[in-house]
Amino acid sequence: MEGRPLVGILCGRSPAERYSTHRGYVSSITAVGGIPLVLPAGPDVDPHALRDAVDRCAALVVTGGGDVDPENYASPPGSPNLLMDVDPARDVAEIAAVKNATAHGQRVLGVCRGAQLLAVIGGGTLIHDLSEKGIDGHWDEERQYEPVHAVRAEAGSAAAVVLGSVDMVNSIHHQAIADPGQSLRATAWSDDGVIEAVEGTGLLGVQWHPERLSGTDPRHLDPFRWLLAS
Repeated sequence: MEGRPLVGILCGRSPAERYSTHRGYVSSITAVGGIPLVLPAGPDVDPHALRDAVDRCAALVVTGGGDVDPENYASPPGSPNLLMDVDPARDVAEIAAVKNATAHGQRVLGVCRGAQLLAVIGGGTLIHDLSEKGIDGHWDEERQYEPVHAVRAEAGSAAAVVLGSVDMVNSIHHQAIADPGQSLRATAWSDDGVIEAVEGTGLLGVQWHPERLSGTDPRHLDPFRWLLAS
């Protein structure tokens, strides 16, 4: 184990009485040579202690989960009744952890909700609900372990590198990034124009779930390889 980088994996409460995350994050980090450290983000954890733990890591993963509280961004028009599993305490903890990681030059990978949180931290905004906007086909939980729609990336981007020969991804989200903010730029999209990846210096957010595809298709380990690249 000596010499292997420690990778923090932030996780929220799901269900409310448990901190949990998909095991694919752990297995993917292990597969690319890292040591996964699952870090709970919520009201039971002192944000200062969480930042101290993040300081010990080489990189950080912000995982999927419920919606980011619209209080954290300039919310565009939309029905607040469509929001799912908002956890303000998780937002506070994760925002502090991500800001700490970026301040210390650690790479951060955001997955689904995690990508959306990265955009919000940089001043971006989110679409409250894609179906409300007439955009369907992005919530396909029954097929979460298989690709369901096409994705295209900007040539030369980090998104293009981590996708490689992959041109189809899975999709389990009802929200999406509307504006990536000042710190990030959109670099991948689905065929209907929904942003599928955002990136900036040391930051990469992907809207799909590579941790649920990497067990059967090792090409989806590349986002985690990016995380540990120097």
